Amino acid sequence: ITMVEMSGEGIAVAVDETRLPKNLLFFPVSDVRDQILKENPFVGSVSLRKKYPGTLVITAVPRKPFVIVGVGRETYALDAQGVVLSQYPSAADLPVIHLSMPPVHPGDTVADPIVLTAVRFLRETASVLRVWEIAPFESSGLQARAEGMSIRFAQDADGALLARTLQTVMAGFRIKGKLPTVVDLRFDKPVVKF
Repeated sequence: ITMVEMSGEGIAVAVDETRLPKNLLFFPVSDVRDQILKENPFVGSVSLRKKYPGTLVITAVPRKPFVIVGVGRETYALDAQGVVLSQYPSAADLPVIHLSMPPVHPGDTVADPIVLTAVRFLRETASVLRVWEIAPFESSGLQARAEGMSIRFAQDADGALLARTLQTVMAGFRIKGKLPTVVDLRFDKPVVKF
């Protein structure tokens, strides 16, 4: 390797070229990609391309804000994987999760399972409907608001399973031309109210 080209959308990634193997032909692309992602928490994805005879091209893509989490003034912008991107975000077009979180720093991954359930629910249902907020509901539930309806689910629910169930329920009612005002997914069978 005689040259390393770096590119990225509004992000700079430093690579220690002395630690890179010198042979481009047998270059361990996946190992270096994993190392860059591990050392740079704000990088969402990275691609490495070999450009012969001796150039390595590294393209980094930053993580994008996906949701705002917090209560009152303690709010954080998270990406779709639960990585904290900033504190006190001002993006008004992102969904909001009204749950309190312990203090975290940008670059940390959220460990709270309830927050992660809400983030996964948003991520998994993004293709079905646009949820603009999630808040606590009763003692062990969460309630999402979207398109004139409330969707209730357990705090420890599987987001992928919720999304599949919700997609099935929504498809059936869209065909009939009438959407429910409440969909309760906390039970074995969804409870729907109009």
